[in-house]
Amino acid sequence: MALKFNIKKSFPSFKLDLSLELSTELLVLFGPSGAGKSLTLKMISGLVTPDSGSVEVAGEKVFDSAAGVNVPVRSRRTGYLFQEYALFPHMTVEQNIAYGIGGMRAEGASARVRELLGVMRLSGLEKRYPSELSGGQKQRTALARTLATSPRILLLDEPFSALDFQVREKLRADLLNIHKLYPVTTVVVTHDLEEAFMLSERIAVMNEGRIEQFGSREEVFYRPATRNVARFVGTRNIFTGRVLSVTDSEVVIDSPAVGTVHAARHGSVTVTPGSEVVFCIRPEEIPVIRKDRTLEHRVKDNIVEGEITAITGRGTTHLLYMKTFTGQTALKVELPNHVLRKLDLATGDTVRVSLKRESIWIIG
Repeated sequence: MALKFNIKKSFPSFKLDLSLELSTELLVLFGPSGAGKSLTLKMISGLVTPDSGSVEVAGEKVFDSAAGVNVPVRSRRTGYLFQEYALFPHMTVEQNIAYGIGGMRAEGASARVRELLGVMRLSGLEKRYPSELSGGQKQRTALARTLATSPRILLLDEPFSALDFQVREKLRADLLNIHKLYPVTTVVVTHDLEEAFMLSERIAVMNEGRIEQFGSREEVFYRPATRNVARFVGTRNIFTGRVLSVTDSEVVIDSPAVGTVHAARHGSVTVTPGSEVVFCIRPEEIPVIRKDRTLEHRVKDNIVEGEITAITGRGTTHLLYMKTFTGQTALKVELPNHVLRKLDLATGDTVRVSLKRESIWIIG
């Protein structure tokens, strides 16, 4: 494994206990503020010493509390990119990038800098100082400087949080491209849901110093392991109910919030009739049924009616808040803008939606 760690750290009001193994991949550490994401990066890099455990980078133990090993930060060959860029103000772009390149002849170092200037879209800015750069240019320079040292792992602590939307979008694409060009284990900390979805190959969802779920993007976003994870990744519609019946392919649930629903049974479900369960469905997975449409067989089982109480714009989509007639529960439905316009929906309208059986995920 390119990165393997098992670390613990205790504070008066907070405890962190994590264990992960990563290959050459891009991992997103995702979760709410205060979950311990940034602290995790600092302990991997050596900026903060764990109370106990071990950190292994490319097969080398850089920290092992039992063996008394604690390799200094500068010797770990760990690239760490901060939110604040941390560029040297008295150095030009090319000088910042070249800083830290060691053990390489001048010609090789110069070629490395030129290569990174091109990859990071900084050609033409070589002689500028940080004060003459935009926020995005500063961050690209900082990332190029981090890569120039040929790190064995790359740690990025909310690297794009201080930038505007368009710049963030471009830099996310840059990071994905860089990961292809320089395949190194990369760990990105973020609490931005869109960023986590765009960047991740795998996601570790953190909460209160622990990992609640670790898996692929699809697993975490569409098959959350806990109610907390479902909430963190924007599932929004989380309900409780009692199991009425179970077959090899289906679970029927009676929910005070949305009535009787038929959910596809997935492999990990071990529910039995009479048991209480939590189930969820993402807002973008809920279609609105047109008033004049004849119900198809695949959607006829889980029809929920209610009144639209609010509509909120979210850029390319709108979020409908719908009060169900069953249970008077708030149901969230996300629609693309063109669909909302086509359906001509407004606050106060009565609508029908379908909770598609294959989109319902039973947490347990």
